Amino acid sequence: MRAGGFEYGVNGAEAVGRAGAFTARGDNPSTLYYNPAGMGRMEPGTHLLLDANLVLRTLEFRRDGEMDFVGANQYRVSGMRYPRVRDEGGVFPAPFFALVTDLGLDTDFQFGFGAFGPAAVGRASFPTQVWVVNHDGARIPIPGPQRYDLLNMDVLFVWPTLAASWRILDDLVVGAAFQSGFVNIVFQDMTVAFGDGNDVVADIRANVDAWDWFVPAGMLGIWYRPWRYLELAVSARVSDGIGAEGDIVTISNPYGVRNQDAVSSAEWTDYNAAVGEHRPTAQLSFAWPLLVLRTGIRFVWPRDTAAVAGGELDAQIAQRLAGIAPHEREWFDLELDVTYEMNSVVDNFRTKIDGVVPLGYGVPNLAVRPDLEHPENAGVLELPHNWQDSVAVRLGGDVNLLDGAVSLHWGGSFETATVPEDYTRLDYAQWMTFGVAGGVTVRLPWYGIDVTAAYLHYFSPDREVADGSVRMLTALPREEERIPVINNGKFKTALDIFSVGLAARF
Repeated sequence: MRAGGFEYGVNGAEAVGRAGAFTARGDNPSTLYYNPAGMGRMEPGTHLLLDANLVLRTLEFRRDGEMDFVGANQYRVSGMRYPRVRDEGGVFPAPFFALVTDLGLDTDFQFGFGAFGPAAVGRASFPTQVWVVNHDGARIPIPGPQRYDLLNMDVLFVWPTLAASWRILDDLVVGAAFQSGFVNIVFQDMTVAFGDGNDVVADIRANVDAWDWFVPAGMLGIWYRPWRYLELAVSARVSDGIGAEGDIVTISNPYGVRNQDAVSSAEWTDYNAAVGEHRPTAQLSFAWPLLVLRTGIRFVWPRDTAAVAGGELDAQIAQRLAGIAPHEREWFDLELDVTYEMNSVVDNFRTKIDGVVPLGYGVPNLAVRPDLEHPENAGVLELPHNWQDSVAVRLGGDVNLLDGAVSLHWGGSFETATVPEDYTRLDYAQWMTFGVAGGVTVRLPWYGIDVTAAYLHYFSPDREVADGSVRMLTALPREEERIPVINNGKFKTALDIFSVGLAARF
């Protein structure tokens, strides 16, 4: 997940082709993501949409400094630069399903249902080990230099959505949506049990698999046409935070250095059940952006023809045009959207580990055990992020050709950074971003079928962090000044989104 906090902010194939400028245009079921009021300006009947974003992220990091593994110097790499690492997670698919219908009723209400996720990258894979040539000229694997930040991440986040809109006037629609999200978070990273982080014998790899089955959110929206050439729209989305619980498997000394075996909590048996000791479990908690506020202003150039306007241009033209799809009543449109995200609520990612984490190191019963007198303070790891609010500006539009049978989409965007430079890291690489987009929709003569293909490229300036604030996590409490900084170095990122979609009207 990336720019704009967790999300890059563009869902649905037509919107991807417009770089996300869709808050006012939202005339297909993907409007459930942007503005539920958009349902009220869709033609009568039932609208079905199946889209998918295919996202490929480029993310690289080269840590500053020289390698020194202290007691594990059989690697023979002391004094050499850290190697570059990159995300190898590959293409991340993000499907989008939505349905909007008037239920066959002759009313001013439309109803929507959807199942989709945030417009985000939910997968990352960084190496546990990296191959280098050491001082002896041998090509060997060494521990990944980014292991204290992130190894692997795979997030499933689904927003089942129910929505309704009411066309109060021909030129005024309001809408509301409720989302009951659920999320599964699987990730792997590394902490240290003791020492200064250079002796890999102290590494503890953590594998977490946690669920939050209820993440409520709601959205309100309005669409207004004060003039036949101009449309305005506003939507606001509020969301609860994430509180996931699940299993954690810890592996101490995972690289097996100093001729000592790794110790896994899944296989360790020396738990004192009489005092309530058990295998570790994990609770993850962090805020989701509390408010996402979208505003859109859209200029349209209508077709003043008898086929569209009904043979006359009088005071009733708005009513006559209300049930006609935009691609049939417009030559082109131009939309400017501004989005504000309250990301500053995301200050810490908190992990509470309940249970016993075995350490080993030649001592059979050595483990990190909870504080039985103060269990609320036991096993709490807080990872500061200190995000800041962000603003995105998106400009896009359509050009309708061949009597609306083909539409060309275009767009561009700019978004401010969510992450302060000193907190740049690999779990969410969201800094200042620029985007360019394009796409095409072809309308087939059967069942109102639309086929859309679109492409969006995001690029960001490189970041070179020299005075970072991200420190490794430690299983045992230590003074902050003794905990090494792990995010000094050079970061590069870019994002490519190819989106395809199929829509039908009945």
